[in-house]
Amino acid sequence: MLAEAEQVIHDRAVVACEAATAAGLPGSFEAWREDGLLAVLATAPELRFLRTISGVTEVNLTQAVRLAGSSCWEGDRPALVLPPGLTPGAGFASDGVRPIAVLPLTEFPPVEADVDDSPDIDVFLRILLDGYESGGAVTEFIAAEHRDPRIRRSLLVEDGVPISAAALSSHGPGVLLGGSATPRAHRGKGAQARLLLHGLAAAAREGHRFAVATAVEGSPSLSNLRRAGAEVYARQAWR
Repeated sequence: MLAEAEQVIHDRAVVACEAATAAGLPGSFEAWREDGLLAVLATAPELRFLRTISGVTEVNLTQAVRLAGSSCWEGDRPALVLPPGLTPGAGFASDGVRPIAVLPLTEFPPVEADVDDSPDIDVFLRILLDGYESGGAVTEFIAAEHRDPRIRRSLLVEDGVPISAAALSSHGPGVLLGGSATPRAHRGKGAQARLLLHGLAAAAREGHRFAVATAVEGSPSLSNLRRAGAEVYARQAWR
């Protein structure tokens, strides 16, 4: 299941890179497959966290290490994101945990919430970016990605006011949940959890087999995913 989930994440990275390129953001953006590996390159320094190689197994670990040393990274090597129990050997240092949550889709009860599944894009981005509280190149990248027509956007509305944003995209048998954010003034109301269940129910009705999400270890997002029944793989990043 982890291998399929990483494929879904990579397919979403392809969408994001294409959207960033089409928007004319500074730098280069590319996502490609090589020897069964899944590579993502973003040259803007603020987007260094995107520079990754995943899809790594015992079989292609040697190729992954070789690819990490390739000249295409222009001297700033990517993180090798490895499944639990796999290490790259000498010359690499731990660069934190990058959890991936995988949730099989069966049936989910209807969510009692006012959700707008066709929101105005500018309103959606305002809520999403207010929740992320990012800036600079990160904000520009998020905005470009979530303007792409392949991204499905939803807003949770309370008393006529949008209070939380969430997005998903479909990739074969799976869906990618992300991004999702709630502005500080509306946190603590369970908004993100309600939008999560709304998205899962929609994906299940459409016949998708599983949902995938990435989140920061210890974050409310990861807690919501665990409560929804997701299995969390604690992938380790190495540089």
